[in-house]
Amino acid sequence: MPTGSAAFDFYGGDRIGDDLFANTLLALDAETGKRLWHFQAVRHDLWDRDFPSPPALVTVERDGRKIDAVAQTTKQGWVYLFNRINGQPLFPIAYRNYPASTVPGEVTAKTQPLPVKPAPYARQALTEDMLTNRTPEAHAWAVREFRTLRSAGQFVPSSLDKQTVVFPGYDGGAEWGGPAVDPETGILYVNANEMAWTGGLVENKASHESGITLYQDQCSLCHGDDRTGSPPAFPSLIHIGKTRTANQIRTIIRQGQGRMPSFPGFSDEQLDAVVHYLLKGSDQRKELEGNRAAGQTEKYRFTGYRKFLDPDGYPAIAPPWGTLNAIDLNTGKYAWKIPLGEYPALAASGMTNTGSENYGGPVVTAGGLVFIAATNYDRKMRAFDKATGQLLWQATLPFSGNATPATYEVNGMQYLVIAAGGGKDPKSPSGGVYVAFALPR
Repeated sequence: MPTGSAAFDFYGGDRIGDDLFANTLLALDAETGKRLWHFQAVRHDLWDRDFPSPPALVTVERDGRKIDAVAQTTKQGWVYLFNRINGQPLFPIAYRNYPASTVPGEVTAKTQPLPVKPAPYARQALTEDMLTNRTPEAHAWAVREFRTLRSAGQFVPSSLDKQTVVFPGYDGGAEWGGPAVDPETGILYVNANEMAWTGGLVENKASHESGITLYQDQCSLCHGDDRTGSPPAFPSLIHIGKTRTANQIRTIIRQGQGRMPSFPGFSDEQLDAVVHYLLKGSDQRKELEGNRAAGQTEKYRFTGYRKFLDPDGYPAIAPPWGTLNAIDLNTGKYAWKIPLGEYPALAASGMTNTGSENYGGPVVTAGGLVFIAATNYDRKMRAFDKATGQLLWQATLPFSGNATPATYEVNGMQYLVIAAGGGKDPKSPSGGVYVAFALPR
């Protein structure tokens, strides 16, 4: 079983050390619960780098013998492979040095473990030459923005003075859909996001039950410390009073809307305070010092999840923005790698095969096919040749299929089914249907 991150995700001044057993793959005896072995992939996590999905069981060949193994994919774009019985890594793992934090009270881990093979299935560091060239205007904007950011690759801790690039982003690399493994060949298939995000820390100064404090605690993670959000996924709230009444805002907070969850735990007074803050700003109440004494446990808070998008809402980096990867776990080499997904508007203008954000995993069949939906914007279900990655078939779903498909058999006929609900693309409708396809005999 894989475990999650230690909390608070982005500042660890109250949890000094490696934080074992967070971000750890645990092997337990199912009958007794006894721990047999473990591996911690991220020490003292400050980047929300929990293992995103269950591991995959596979049998690989080494030096002419079969080894029962377990493969674990990660948000940062690496796959770890272990002997599932004793936990020995089946590819070497190197412990590499990373920078210390400049935030007072924070003590980062000096080293992090990364496998020597396979190579990562997502790019690991964002540099200026990797910025978008979709249009000259978008490129110029991306260069200006990029020069205000810290971008130095993996495991760079957040700072108080600048936003830090996290690449691959907080959504991976691999995500909760997980991989599929072909028992016939030992090839692992994993889809990945290649989006850049930014994040940082700011000192907590507000206190008590003021609207700004409640907003910072509950809302800023998605909508940003300054309420600017990260459109289109996380909308700006700065001028929300122009499009929503106070009662409409209350209803959305209380009941949720779209991908935003509900907050039924707010009292009426707390809800009024948040709504007042959103409509009137921070002048509603003089901020008081001493927030920690008033019950806030963290000295610093996260400034919010922000995708690095250009002014038109497209990724501010060069494609691919999402990929499907076939990795031979016997050798650690790639069988193939292709972009996964498109933006329909860009494809119509001739910018195809860009890849896109994708959520939901693949399934591989004995008939030699890899089926996957997952893509956020083009609403496609696709079938690929498992050996070559060649696209063999595709169909458009009523809503994007952000789920892992299932295949089954009835009366000698093979079927494929996907839960299609959408919700990731604010320009497209969302719903909730199951779509089933019959494979030809």
